[in-house]
Parts: sequence; C-alpha cells; structure tokens
Amino acid sequence: MTQTSTNQISTLIVTGRARVEFLGEGLLKDIDPKTAGQFPVKDGQPINCNHPVFVYGHLSIYPQMVIGILKGDPSTAAVPESYNGLFMHGVDCQNDPDNTIYPSLDEVVTNYKKAYAALVEFAKTLDDDFLAQEIQGSEGFKDAFGTNGVMLMFLLHNHPMFHLGQVSTWRRAIGLGSAM
Repeated sequence: MTQTSTNQISTLIVTGRARVEFLGEGLLKDIDPKTAGQFPVKDGQPINCNHPVFVYGHLSIYPQMVIGILKGDPSTAAVPESYNGLFMHGVDCQNDPDNTIYPSLDEVVTNYKKAYAALVEFAKTLDDDFLAQEIQGSEGFKDAFGTNGVMLMFLLHNHPMFHLGQVSTWRRAIGLGSAM
C-alpha cells in the first residue's frame, strides 16, 4: 500500500485559526488607541495587567520564529527588531499613559495581522508527514511541543487565545465591557 501525504492537519489548524482572528479583531472594537497602552485604574491605583498594545505586540513576534523553526522564510512574517526587546516572553508589560514606551496600537495590530497572515499561508504548505515530525533546531520548542504540528497548533490557537483573554479582561477593567 502506497501512502501519500496530505494537508489535512494544516487544513484543520488553519480553519480553526480563522475563529481566533475573528475574536482577536472583535476585541479591538471601541479601544481608544491613546489608552491602549495603559493599565486600568481602580481606587486610584493602576492594575498591573497586560494591555492591548503589549498583547498584540507580544503575539506578533512569534510567527517569524515559528516559520524559521519550520525551515521557511521568516522574513515573510518579520516585525520591527525593537519588538523583541519590548514584547518577548519574560519582558514585563509597562504602563504607558504617555504613549512613549511602545509603538502605537495601529502599528502593533498591523504587524500582528501581517505576521499571522504569513504564518497561515506558510502553514497551508505543510503536509501531514512534516507536521508529524519531531521539531528540529529548537530544543525549547521541542521540549514543550514535541512535533511540528503541535507547535503550529499552539502558536496559531492556544497562545493567542490565552493572551486575547487578557485583552478581554483589560477591556472589562477599563470600562469597555464585552466585545462580543
């Protein structure tokens, strides 16, 4: 019996990603770009939480990383180099009421959308055999996810949804309410 490779896994991953994109877009509704980098305030004290500028900036740096690990061209998902210092895992979100620390919400969201569109297009090219393979070239990602497919699923679904939940909470705390 001859086995042929298909793109069923990437089709499932990409199809589910469309819902993540819809939810991520909905959370931006009614956000004032001038306050998108601020912590909410309760009883005169800032609530230390990840704000929209930080969340979308943080998420935007991962597509090029994943494309590179999966032996694609990471430049298709490139964001400004400064984003690594501002948004990398382990970097604390800063309250930015004067809009001097972070790029604008519009810039960050534009880069987020561009980077994920590139990752989705790249994901569509990956066949099931490749997605079932163990991750090569990144011990940290290999230890966390094992296979290329699990890493891709996490970075297109789980990771964004975790952080988009932070935006949902920020919205409530700042007084915007539900976006859905």
